[in-house]
Amino acid sequence: MKQADPKNVLWITTDEFRPDCLGISGNTLIQTPNLDMLAREGVLMRNAFCQGSPCAPSRMSLHTGRYLCSTGVLDNMTPLAEAEDNLAMHLRRHGYTAAIAGYNDYACDPNMLPEGHPHRASLCYDYFLPGYEVVLQHDYDSPEWYAWLETQGYPREMCNRETMYAPCVPPEGRGTHLPLYYPARYSAEHSEARFVTMKTVEYLSRQEGTPWFFSLNYIKPHGPYICPEPYHALYAPEAMPEPVRRPEEYENRHPYISRCLNNWSQKELFAESEWREMRACYYGMITELDDCIGLLFAYLKSSGQWDNTLIIFSSDHGTYLGDHYLAGKPHFYDAAIRVPMIIRDPGREADATRGDLMDGFVEGVDIAPTICSYLDLPPHPRFQGKSVLEYVRGKPGAAFKREIFYEFYYYNLLRHTEGVIPETCRLWLVRDAHFKYVQFGEESMPPQLFDLQCDPGEFENLAGRADYAPLVAEYCQRLIRWRIRNEDTRMEAWARQFR
Repeated sequence: MKQADPKNVLWITTDEFRPDCLGISGNTLIQTPNLDMLAREGVLMRNAFCQGSPCAPSRMSLHTGRYLCSTGVLDNMTPLAEAEDNLAMHLRRHGYTAAIAGYNDYACDPNMLPEGHPHRASLCYDYFLPGYEVVLQHDYDSPEWYAWLETQGYPREMCNRETMYAPCVPPEGRGTHLPLYYPARYSAEHSEARFVTMKTVEYLSRQEGTPWFFSLNYIKPHGPYICPEPYHALYAPEAMPEPVRRPEEYENRHPYISRCLNNWSQKELFAESEWREMRACYYGMITELDDCIGLLFAYLKSSGQWDNTLIIFSSDHGTYLGDHYLAGKPHFYDAAIRVPMIIRDPGREADATRGDLMDGFVEGVDIAPTICSYLDLPPHPRFQGKSVLEYVRGKPGAAFKREIFYEFYYYNLLRHTEGVIPETCRLWLVRDAHFKYVQFGEESMPPQLFDLQCDPGEFENLAGRADYAPLVAEYCQRLIRWRIRNEDTRMEAWARQFR
């Protein structure tokens, strides 16, 4: 009797990847043939959302299957306590080797570090969660990349971040263009994304015949925005879609929004020509990334592992690129909290849904339970997400979530603002197919309510209208019940068995 092929998992996480930047999602301009192919062989989740922003809060939720109100990781470099309760450790306990390349954005609990360790009294999130075999530590760059570039003929004095992330601006200057308009100093075959891909293929080639789980993390299309040839000129700035914004947004008198515009807006960076060039470069980075992912897919097919590897593609969060006159990934608009998500189950059980575009709600915390379900493993007892494998396999009665939840801690954006109380600088939101409700911790911040069916751009706050008061109360209750369900009550659960 032929032994069944081992089940493998490839989990690809990108950074600041917008879900509207896939051809399969309806973007007729961008070129993402490999990710489009993955979606045609799997399913595209069109309503996938992250749990928080920036990177570390989101990634700790992804790898623990828990919400921010459970992990306590509210911002970058915030330590994660009890870090062993994560997907990698769980898989190792069940016999799987969990490997990772790229970065993890994990900050160690200082109490677990020895006396005298520098990070007992300073901040750092350059660690990897326990349970992972680190194949390559590489966020923007790595010593290994620079050493390899030297073997490819690059002068040593060029092999550093300052040079490699500086576009090749002509001697006569950049003129009216942003620096990102010009190509990188490295070629496409020597890019950092290509290097991470190459190292991943090298590692996986050594695992053939044994089951593996691999977390692959690309920094792209996160800034700094830079593309090698030919990607830097692949898209014309004048062809870029308009940002989702209205001039009257600068007249918004909601105190949170007014403070955003005063302190966090980058309006001066979004002159017409500049946001167009930035978006064109961002598109080029995505196509470059898609080509790298295509090389990885080609390896899986040629090695015979394509048909026994679950592939999940997603991002830690989105980005604004000028939407609402904003940049980066903070706040609560869909541009920041929605993410792409493609799940390709290689089994015959999923044949009925291949190529489907699913509109049900999925959260980042659902990825870890989905991986366990595919591997026929029980979920970790602390997972708060829910496997979506039944939906991917088209099982009768399988139902998606009807709502998603998101948190954002904004104190560190206001740390120099007088009178700000750190504990209150938080917002929570609940979003379903009809409405998005945002609740703030600061008493001076009235809530926000958007009717997404009539106002998909999230321009009109309805929370202050008397006729919407019952709806505001209902959504506020949903948030409270969600928080109650997801409090850490492990000790009470332990005590109940003795009562």
